[in-house]
Amino acid sequence: MTMSMEESGGHWFSQMPRTGRIYQLIDEAGKAGFRSGRVDAIVALGECRDPRAVDVLVTCCQDRDPSIRMSAVTALGRMRSGRAVPALVRCVQDRDEVQEIRREAASALASTRCESAVEGLRGCLEDEKVDPAVRSLVEEALAQIRTKG
Repeated sequence: MTMSMEESGGHWFSQMPRTGRIYQLIDEAGKAGFRSGRVDAIVALGECRDPRAVDVLVTCCQDRDPSIRMSAVTALGRMRSGRAVPALVRCVQDRDEVQEIRREAASALASTRCESAVEGLRGCLEDEKVDPAVRSLVEEALAQIRTKG
């Protein structure tokens, strides 16, 4: 995965993990247990941006371990998948979630730049009970989408 474009003959697809390796990473990311191995697998999945990884990363967003949740949210932000929008919106709206994870989820939503992300972020703003810090994060994410779009 760390092969340069020159070593790979200039083909982006030669940097992608082979089919078996993707499933191995997906399996490692979803396994309960050894945290650093899971985090490494989640990071690798985010870097390769293979759409087959979205489901396990969405599941990891609900893990009890905040480092797993943060890694999953960051990986989903790198992937820019519209399929991750509902999970990312839940992360932003979760009042019990760590502030840094909520911030990262708002940024990940902005990176998708899809209409459902905009709707999800706007829905967060419509909630009268949303705390001011989260409101600010959501407004920043919406501004980020507007400037990129």
